[in-house]
Amino acid sequence: MTAVLLGLAVAGSLVAGAIIGGFSRLPERAAAAVTAFGGGILFAAVALELVPDADKRAGLVATAVGFLAGALVYVAADAWLARNEGMDSMRRSSHAAAAGQVMAMKPGNAEAARGESIAAGLVVDGIPESFALGLTAAEGHVGLALLVGIVIANVTEAYGAAQPIVAGGRSRRFALGLLTTIALVLGGAAILGGTALADVSDSIVGVSEAVAAGAVLAVVLISVAPYAFREVSRWAAVASALGFVAGYLLT
Repeated sequence: MTAVLLGLAVAGSLVAGAIIGGFSRLPERAAAAVTAFGGGILFAAVALELVPDADKRAGLVATAVGFLAGALVYVAADAWLARNEGMDSMRRSSHAAAAGQVMAMKPGNAEAARGESIAAGLVVDGIPESFALGLTAAEGHVGLALLVGIVIANVTEAYGAAQPIVAGGRSRRFALGLLTTIALVLGGAAILGGTALADVSDSIVGVSEAVAAGAVLAVVLISVAPYAFREVSRWAAVASALGFVAGYLLT
């Protein structure tokens, strides 16, 4: 039941962000500051919830190896996604050239494509986060810092995907449908993390936590920090520090 409730929280935060993005437009700097704050909370969750518990359950060596493995897996998945986006862009350009068209998308199409790209990245980012959250339920308690960090990240990322999709000419129904589908996938990942490993040995749960922690750290460094710094410059560090303190208090 706890895992199901966590899955609903993950899915609900994504849908909420999609609704906000579909019907409003927030200042970019405000959204980036909130994103940096959420990233700081996720840092705290990794450092103070996931890694210490993994160390207690699986030991020093297994935790270190699992953490590095999780980071490498996420980096590889992100690189594969970026490579496919580049190949898809080249295919569109080559088709346009063959048809004698201008080799540039209309501004609206480009904006919608940017939102869809963010939505695709949200899946890659969200699966390790959601699975890690479910693992805390498998341990018998909920990682509050991780939960709050994921909710904030989901709302801001879903907003960041829905807003350009709608601004680019796609319907609100399309944006909400796409992000609701992603919400179901990530909610399912949280439920899977909380149920599939509920009855296995402590060492397996610990290694799984370490892998998830490494992936979550990579998510923050690749997807959260660069965007926040680009929009609010050095104030991103302040917002992240405030988020870390909030996560520390939650733990």
